[in-house]
Amino acid sequence: MQHHTRLRLRRSSFITVALIIVLIVIIWPGATVVNRGDTPIRFATQFTGRDVYSPDVHPNPVGSGYIMWYAGWQTQQTLDSGQFDTIYRRTAPTSGGPWSSPTTVLVASQVAPQVTEVNDPSVSIIVAGSSLRYAMFFTTLVCHPDASGCATTQQQSANSQVWSATSDNGVSWGSFKRMAVPDPGQKGVSGPSAVLQPSGSQQWLVFFGTGCLIGMASVSAGRDVLGSSIAYRGTGSHCMSNPAVFKSGTTWHMLFNVLETTSADAVRFDVWKTSSASLTNWLLASASPIAIVNGGGECGVLTPDVVAHGSTHVDLYVGLVAHGSPGACGDLTQSTSIARMELPASML
Repeated sequence: MQHHTRLRLRRSSFITVALIIVLIVIIWPGATVVNRGDTPIRFATQFTGRDVYSPDVHPNPVGSGYIMWYAGWQTQQTLDSGQFDTIYRRTAPTSGGPWSSPTTVLVASQVAPQVTEVNDPSVSIIVAGSSLRYAMFFTTLVCHPDASGCATTQQQSANSQVWSATSDNGVSWGSFKRMAVPDPGQKGVSGPSAVLQPSGSQQWLVFFGTGCLIGMASVSAGRDVLGSSIAYRGTGSHCMSNPAVFKSGTTWHMLFNVLETTSADAVRFDVWKTSSASLTNWLLASASPIAIVNGGGECGVLTPDVVAHGSTHVDLYVGLVAHGSPGACGDLTQSTSIARMELPASML
């Protein structure tokens, strides 16, 4: 949920990239993986649904296989019932599926009376002695879509907040708390990526999108904000959102969406990447595209998530946005599947 994220009711957003350096590209229908000589191992749709996006995938901490939390409507019936963006959970024996049927784990009415949508889950799994605790940071919309002051993308973005919750099992969530990051410009705060980073009173560094920039908040074990700042400004010419921050080897990596409209398409999203030796110092890091829309069957590659498999390869998960009617890219609710691409770690 940002100016171009995913409170995805009737959002408009953006993407296309013109590459001015020589790159080898690997293409699947509608999107291109930018490649400097390595080869993606495989690409596959994980599952389909109505307005599905924002995957967050983890190895199962209490058994084999993987768990995915993700967001959206899942079915048209969900929307028709008056329930907007919702957070779901699936499991699979491998990181490439097959994924179980979805279980609903969080709806807006559970969080607070003013919350109308929940999405962008970022889950942490914390070992506490012989037990596990789960924490989820997620985006909320705190106005009713299409109501006065909440009808446009800009208005909805300004009314987005990040909240958190805890759970004993990753299914039933409670203890809801807003991540109260200062937002003097009323740009909204959304798309969290929570990194466990205990240091003194700090438990997490939570990255988020705000006003086309990437912010960062230091958060305590009690999920209170200790401080916040802008973590990454990019070049100043790209509108960024939906960061996914992770470590591979000794390097920290950040993937994020870039909104790149064209004269014909209001909604076009690519995935860009940057890296840093320090989790807290990204300001001078350069960035480049890693997955771009090529004008085929997709309008956007949304809300990236990464699972690293040692130093050899990573799984990149995205929501794929299809063309709406009449064939234009103008509706983010056309995110009809979540896909996975297995990439060499050298592509990061």
